[in-house]
Amino acid sequence: MRSIFSFKLLIITPILFLVLLSEATINKKRISYTEKPKSNISNHFYQSNLDTDGDGISDDIDEDDDNDGIPDLYEDGCEINTAFGSPTSSLATTNYVTSIYTNYGGFWNSSSSSINSTPFDNVSELLAFSVGSRTYATGIGGSYMIDTNGNGLYDVMDTDGNGVGDVLVEETSWTALRPVTKIKSGIRLEGRALDGSTANALGPQLTTGGIPFNPYLYEGERGLDMGYAIANIDNAWYFRLGGASSAAFGDGEMDILLTQGAQLGNGSNYNRLHLLDEDGNYLGNGVEINWNNTPIVGNSLVDQYNADDTVSAKNVKKNIRLAAVELAEFGLTMAERSKAVIFRLEISANADPIFFVVNDKSFITSCAKMDTDGDGVINSLDLDSDNDGIYDGIEAGHGLTLSAGKLTGAVGADGIVNALQAVGQYDNGTVNYEIADSDNDNILDFLSSDSDADGCNDVKEAGFLDGDLDGYLGVSPLTTDSWGVVTDQSGYATPRDADNNNVADYKESGSAPQIMLGPQNTIIFDGNVGEISISALDATEYQWQVSTDDGMNFSNIIASENYSGVQTNTLIINKPNLEYDGFLYRVELSNETYTCTTVTSESALLNIRVKTVITNKRITYRVIKE
Repeated sequence: MRSIFSFKLLIITPILFLVLLSEATINKKRISYTEKPKSNISNHFYQSNLDTDGDGISDDIDEDDDNDGIPDLYEDGCEINTAFGSPTSSLATTNYVTSIYTNYGGFWNSSSSSINSTPFDNVSELLAFSVGSRTYATGIGGSYMIDTNGNGLYDVMDTDGNGVGDVLVEETSWTALRPVTKIKSGIRLEGRALDGSTANALGPQLTTGGIPFNPYLYEGERGLDMGYAIANIDNAWYFRLGGASSAAFGDGEMDILLTQGAQLGNGSNYNRLHLLDEDGNYLGNGVEINWNNTPIVGNSLVDQYNADDTVSAKNVKKNIRLAAVELAEFGLTMAERSKAVIFRLEISANADPIFFVVNDKSFITSCAKMDTDGDGVINSLDLDSDNDGIYDGIEAGHGLTLSAGKLTGAVGADGIVNALQAVGQYDNGTVNYEIADSDNDNILDFLSSDSDADGCNDVKEAGFLDGDLDGYLGVSPLTTDSWGVVTDQSGYATPRDADNNNVADYKESGSAPQIMLGPQNTIIFDGNVGEISISALDATEYQWQVSTDDGMNFSNIIASENYSGVQTNTLIINKPNLEYDGFLYRVELSNETYTCTTVTSESALLNIRVKTVITNKRITYRVIKE
């Protein structure tokens, strides 16, 4: 996961991070680990030379630090599991961007007063932008960006390529945020040359099959490649933050950058932005960007795709507009400023975002490192983040073979195994599958102790032992290794699929058996076959039991010449004698895909009657002896 520079941490107001996921409340006293983690939270955050998974990519730029196939974005607690009410009213901003500077073709500049006659049609990462009298560096380098004082931030830009800076820029760095909202609708726009062809539209296949569009919002260095936009959204996205800096409110420096990358439609074209606390409460007022009033600063040429990756248009010119927001525009109180950890971005149908960017000095752009199971290993370095005995890489659902919980094979510069990425997309931090959330509760399976929400914990449904029924593998106290894997408690085999339908039981909601009609008291004549039956729902397994001591003790009945159907809903008693009189019978019911509950029926009394037949001439008398 990309690190946050230390200078940024020094100026961020500390905030209290509360865990959003219900499974994260853990009694840490019951878990220990035999080795110290290879990287504790602090070291993982600051030391850029660590390479925990040994894939050749240091942790600070590795998007999958433990090589389990789950990007750190999802393991670092960025998911939002809360309800949102109606947003507060919004005030309009007029902080329009008037100039942009990119690395397209080496260096490319366009402004509202002088539109560049050459639209960009390839990788075009944003180097700097101007709002009012100030020009902000984004942190992306190159020969055109100069750091004169050697503090790691660019303060001058060389616009004519002569090696001498001619434009002063603010010493800022900016990062595109990744929405936690799954973006599954709309039209994808691609810079036409990105597929290597100016005649065809052969874009990477990432969205087919329901894969979210999210990756197109954070392409390139710092997520600032302008080659993509997502159209026809008419929706709201949510972004998770680590916190905001109180010092950034009202300091006159821009804090948020928004983009619009397509032709405007008739009527209202806008973005509305709100800040919320971790409980989903709106803070202050919203801020609205009216794209109809925002000047065009440049153009791009794109190929246009449908949601299923089919082509809808080729080589189309699109306008580029950008606007900025200063935190003071939200009208937050002093008490509210430290609580702002969620962005809500509302998008009208013809407002097509390229990316959503924040000033690194104003926000902590990473999420709080999470340790869901409390074993001392943060999730992004933990191969079993919920200690259920199922590797995270299995619960993620990518289907690739694991070796001791990790993927093997070539990785790109982003540290994600190439086999999980589309061809030609090996370095963009994306995966070509949707991480499993079996019950759609916004808690991904690898973080959930009950992935199918049926009341039966994953560890048991996977076929493993949970002696103390706490949802963790084995019996407390647990011991984990440096990868967060529970030791000496078995587990980590292929999860059970009792009904062989190719869906593991922990992902398939089941129910405990429900008795509709229990066993009934029964009378059988001596030496005749009789039966006792039960009617039940959600029962796949039966075990009949008998008591010969008036219900003091019951024992399982084994199929023999005396009994048959002992594991069905009907017990057949073959030719009982008077010794069976007064026996009690009951049945234990279970559901093979729901292992947490066995239901035992009420008992039924068996009475044996002797049948005597007396024949006198042509009259037959039946005498039943009590």
